[in-house]
Amino acid sequence: MPYPYTLAAALVLASIYVFGHKLRATSHHRRWVSVAAGVSVAWVFVDLLPEISENQAKFSTGPHRAMALFPEQAVYLAAMLGFMIFYAFEYIVVASDENGEPNRVYSAFRIMAFATYSGLIAYLLIHNTWKDGPTLVLYTLAMSFHFLLVDHSLFSEHYGSYESRLRWVLALSVLVGWFIGILTSIPEQWMARIVGFVSGGVLMNTVVVELPEGRGGRFWPFAIAAAVYSAILIIVLG
Repeated sequence: MPYPYTLAAALVLASIYVFGHKLRATSHHRRWVSVAAGVSVAWVFVDLLPEISENQAKFSTGPHRAMALFPEQAVYLAAMLGFMIFYAFEYIVVASDENGEPNRVYSAFRIMAFATYSGLIAYLLIHNTWKDGPTLVLYTLAMSFHFLLVDHSLFSEHYGSYESRLRWVLALSVLVGWFIGILTSIPEQWMARIVGFVSGGVLMNTVVVELPEGRGGRFWPFAIAAAVYSAILIIVLG
C-alpha cells in the first residue's frame, strides 16, 4: 500500500482548512467557491454514483443480502442519511440563530459532524476510492474543492471561533481519519455504506453553499467547472 502518496493527499486536504482564509481574502473568492461546487457535483454524479450503483448491486445479489437490513436499498439509504444529517444541522443552526449568531451548542455539534465527515473522506484515501495514481489525484482534487466549500460555509455563518481554532480541528480530523484508515479495515458492506454516506453529504453541502438566494453563487463558473471535471473523469475513468 503506497502510504506516502495517500499521506501527501491527506496533507493537501488538511491544508484547505489551514489556508482557506487566504483564498477568502481574494476578490474572486466567490467564483472559486462556485468552481468548487461544480467539481464536487461532477465527482458525485460521474464517479461516486456509478460506484454506489455497483455496490448496491452487490448487496442485492451477493452474500451480504442476508446480513443487511433493506438489502435492496442499503447503500442508497446511507446516501440519503448523509444528505439528511447535514440538512438537519443546517436547519437547526439557522433556526437557533440568536441575534445573528448561531446557538453555540448546535454549532459545536455541527463542527463535530464536519470533523467526522472530513475524517471519513480521508479514511477513503486508504480504502476503496482510487485504483491508481491518476484516480488518487482526481479524488484528492475533488475533495480539496469540496473542503473549500465547507470552509466557506463555516466561516460565512458567523462562527467567530472558526478562524482562530476550529479550522485546526477540521484539519486535524483529516489526518486522524487517514491514520485510522491505516490501522483498521472494515467489512466491504460497511465501506459501501460509507461511500454512500459521503456522497449524500457532498451533495447536501454543495447545495447549501451554492444554491440558496443571497449566497452569491455564480452559475457559469459552476457549470463550466462541472462540465470540464466531468469530461476529465470520463476520459480518465473510461
